[in-house]
Amino acid sequence: MKKTITILFLGSLLIAQVPQRSVEAVISAFSDDLTSDWHLTPHLLEIAKNGHHLDKDSKSRLETIGFNFNTTVVSRGGAERSEASGLDRFYDSGDFRIHYTTTNLQHKVSDVDSDGNNVPDYIDTVAKIFNYVSNEIHDKQGYLNPPGDGFYSIGSDNGGSNHYDVYVRNLSSRYYGYTQPELYAQGKGDNERSKTVVEKNAFTSYMAIRNNYNNFPMSEEKALKVTAAHEYFHAIQFGYDGWEMPWLLEASAVWMEEKVYDYINDCYQYMKNWFAQPHRALDESGFHWYGSFIFFEYLEQHMGDTEAIRAIFDESVQSNSRERDGSHDAVHASMKKRGFSFQRALNGMSVANKIMSSLPGAGDYSYEEAGFYPVDGPSIYKTVNFQTGTRDTVFSTNLDRFASQYTQIVTQKPVQVDLINTSGSLSDLQLNAILKKNDNSYLVISSPSINIDPLELKSIHLSVVSQDTTMGNWDYKLTIRDGKPGTDANVPMEFTIGNPYPNPFNGNIQFSVYMLKESSVSIDIIDLSGKRVKRLFNGNISTGNHNFKWHGKDSSGNQVSSGVYYIKVSGKSTEDWRPITFVK
Repeated sequence: MKKTITILFLGSLLIAQVPQRSVEAVISAFSDDLTSDWHLTPHLLEIAKNGHHLDKDSKSRLETIGFNFNTTVVSRGGAERSEASGLDRFYDSGDFRIHYTTTNLQHKVSDVDSDGNNVPDYIDTVAKIFNYVSNEIHDKQGYLNPPGDGFYSIGSDNGGSNHYDVYVRNLSSRYYGYTQPELYAQGKGDNERSKTVVEKNAFTSYMAIRNNYNNFPMSEEKALKVTAAHEYFHAIQFGYDGWEMPWLLEASAVWMEEKVYDYINDCYQYMKNWFAQPHRALDESGFHWYGSFIFFEYLEQHMGDTEAIRAIFDESVQSNSRERDGSHDAVHASMKKRGFSFQRALNGMSVANKIMSSLPGAGDYSYEEAGFYPVDGPSIYKTVNFQTGTRDTVFSTNLDRFASQYTQIVTQKPVQVDLINTSGSLSDLQLNAILKKNDNSYLVISSPSINIDPLELKSIHLSVVSQDTTMGNWDYKLTIRDGKPGTDANVPMEFTIGNPYPNPFNGNIQFSVYMLKESSVSIDIIDLSGKRVKRLFNGNISTGNHNFKWHGKDSSGNQVSSGVYYIKVSGKSTEDWRPITFVK
């Protein structure tokens, strides 16, 4: 409990510091300083949501670069949007009004007009790209359009129409573009584009992109395409819930780039750093957000196609995200309707990241583009060269939430691997054995206790996945000792355990063990440290159902402390665990 309280306190402290960090990033960006931060939208969003809590000096500095603190959402809007300054022309195309200039020296686009339609070729290209992006996201994937700004009061700049406004101008040297949140939709947070749902936290917005992409890593047209797909998807996200957590918004926006323009692969730039640190949280702030797009790749490919991603945003409007992080709840709720869960998605991704294959043998753990990814899998935390008759222990104190750590086992003999969570419930973590066979197919076993026989195996890897949604990090250990011939999944099941009841309990708890065949078993109560508290049974047991009780006492007859324990049933070749909670 002490660890949980500490983590939550630190989390609150960090959140309180975010707006100030965003102030510095935004001021740097609009002052054309060279900055290492390439992504401006999350900082603009942070100021929009929490800028009213800034100190007087920070507000004054932001006001000098056009920010307006007179509305509930802090933005660069008002009588004139800062981005509109110096732009004297516009071009309406589809849902978009594109603002630009050919005369202002600082912001002008090339006036080349090859088709003679009185619209510069650059602006024609911008319009074509945005209309393509709109069609892909709205018409093909079914997302709502961003809320309109036609309700703005007289005297407020809304770009002159209810089109979505894109401002083409000279931006700081490192920025591709950004999306600026502006007001609660319809003044109350409801996106008028939805017909049956009343949103609470929908934002209007507009976008700024560059007047050229000279000297950028990719061609100008490719840079325009990924910018349009990424930033316009932010505008769409804000039309569902602008208060969703930045990791969800940024990671899914990178995924959308890849979905709309599959051949550009700008997302690859985030992968090396992300896969080098798989123990870091899926929702960790900063650059790591963007590499988390791989989570959405896995969801799309194995849990419901593009509808699985849109469903997350459909669910996002249900929680009060102004008060708490509802991002994982939205993911879980959307997955549950498809017969999955957030936890299953995390574990599936963890396995897929290690297998890193597009071959048929990878099955449900494949990635379509694995052969082209600039990584061959996540970094390995520990490699254990196991020797018969020894006992190895792998300790970890830095597994963040929604993250994985990987251990490789090199052995010529069977091993028994057991997972112990030393900082919480065993159910907060999942142990996966990722076994590559000699025929290059894979066997995946998920259990806190796994027997592995290396016979007919090319490699043995383990992933430990943190899947609890409230705590921040975990300490755990893996014990590796002599095992038995036959890998668990290939060994016939000896028994099943019935659900213990009542659970939690304060008197006694009952459970059944159904024996599929006569066999010798032991039944133990295990505490969170992995220590045996009491042995309930050890011996031969006949085929059929057998009932057992535990009265919450240890082997000396003393009542145990309140907390989580495990029923562990071990047969000749099968082992199973059930969590139980004793309350005094």
